[in-house]
Amino acid sequence: MRHAAPAPPPGWFAAATRGMPPAAVWSLVALACGLGGTALVLSGTARGSAAPIATPPSAAEQVVLAQRMAHLEESFASFEPTAARILAELREAALNEALAAPRSDRFVAAALTLQAALATPRPFTRELQVLRENAPPQSLPAPLAEVLASHAGRGLPTVWELRETFEALSPDLLARAPVEGWRLLDWSRGALSSIGLVRPPPVSAPRQAVTEILQSLARGHLAAAVADATTLDASVQPMLAGWMAQARARLSVEQAINETLLRALARPGRTG
Repeated sequence: MRHAAPAPPPGWFAAATRGMPPAAVWSLVALACGLGGTALVLSGTARGSAAPIATPPSAAEQVVLAQRMAHLEESFASFEPTAARILAELREAALNEALAAPRSDRFVAAALTLQAALATPRPFTRELQVLRENAPPQSLPAPLAEVLASHAGRGLPTVWELRETFEALSPDLLARAPVEGWRLLDWSRGALSSIGLVRPPPVSAPRQAVTEILQSLARGHLAAAVADATTLDASVQPMLAGWMAQARARLSVEQAINETLLRALARPGRTG
């Protein structure tokens, strides 16, 4: 006499499919219903054949029925490990996706925190460490990490501090820069123009360039200021070497953070 298999505990299906995508759950439900319906049909045929009838089944019919029941048992036996494997793979994929999404969100938040830390000149070693700890695979390439790490321990001057430094250098830059024309003539025209007798002298090219650089820095356009500073006369470039190094270092760090944010936001695994 064959004994019925023990019934599964209550809530086993919900526990087994917890965290799975809804589409996968419904696929399993549909597959189970199809197999269950087939089993009911065949079992009903078996019970109907076993019921008392006027004419007993022939030997050929008994062989066919036995073959169908054996095939059904083999199908269920082969389906159990396959279903268990599919269920395990689906749950693992869902779990990986659930774990990856919060990590991506933490990575974006860490990048934004690092970006905000550049508003001050203090070191940003701690912010960079948090960024590394929450970086998903291939989200923080080595070149970007090296740029950030090379300046994290010292920090970087803010754009406002760079503006103050450049403004302090301006008198020396203008004094050393070559000026076209005679200074005495320009001074005389300036004095006479103040009382409306002549037009004021034209602004010299170095003074105009310095003014534009200061205006760019006041607007926060550091890249434009650096580009204009490179056009100044070669005689004043040694005086700007330190300032240019600091400005370019800040630009490289800002670019690295922006590229990191773009890579994080473009990841296909991010949700919401």
